Amino acid sequence: MKKLLLILIVCISFSSCLSTKKYHVAENNKKQVQEKNDITVICEYLDEGDLAKRHGRDDNPYIDREWALTPVYSLVFEVEVKNKTSMVVKYDSRETELFYGEKSTRAAVIGDIETRMEDEKNTKGASKLAQIRLAKKTMYRNIVRIKPGESYKGYVVFINNFRQRGDCVLNFPLMFSSGNVAEEFEFNYQLAKMKK
Repeated sequence: MKKLLLILIVCISFSSCLSTKKYHVAENNKKQVQEKNDITVICEYLDEGDLAKRHGRDDNPYIDREWALTPVYSLVFEVEVKNKTSMVVKYDSRETELFYGEKSTRAAVIGDIETRMEDEKNTKGASKLAQIRLAKKTMYRNIVRIKPGESYKGYVVFINNFRQRGDCVLNFPLMFSSGNVAEEFEFNYQLAKMKK
């Protein structure tokens, strides 16, 4: 009887942990704008509520699943680059980093989302395909070239087991096609966890 009671207590405790799932929110300045030498970058942090409004919850690759035992989160930033220079400006995901707590994480690419979908055993095939399609439609590609007078907008995504709260710095360098640094942009956020 004592064993049954202990198992019941453990199950209730575990289910209450799942029902109080938290997600990261920006405490202020969700949308930030910086302009340097004729390059404008607009960066907006999108929390789980924003992403659900835009794309729904079911087939959304950016919303973390309730059944995941390892706390892996997606931090998503919608970034628009406006190039008013006379040269091509290049974004490279390998150069884009997020510093959060004591972790440094490189920007994810579509392949990371595909791998994550393959690892999710509880997600059906049609849902996996829908999530990968949405990621391909909304995420920055590995390398993006923005011509003079043009702009580009997409999601820059970071995946990791991020801490509960703290300072978050998005380092977003842009290069000229010659390989020289065009400008380096830094966006600072204060993130906290909020219950659903």
